[in-house]
Amino acid sequence: MSATTPICPILSIRNPSVDELCLTNDCALYLPAAKKCSLVYIGFKAMMDVQRMQQPTSASQAAPQSGPPRPNV
Repeated sequence: MSATTPICPILSIRNPSVDELCLTNDCALYLPAAKKCSLVYIGFKAMMDVQRMQQPTSASQAAPQSGPPRPNV
């Protein structure tokens, strides 16, 4: 493993004072094409979803309707 090997968030839970290195290809959560842990992508996607939900939408900025439309009799 090189000096650029990332820290594994799962293995590091055992002892928070010791950073465990990523197992790279020996780990089921490692993405070899991206050279990153899949937990990074899960966290990034969750962060993007939260940011998207916090932004106001054009529908919520429009004036609310006073109720359902009345049928013509």
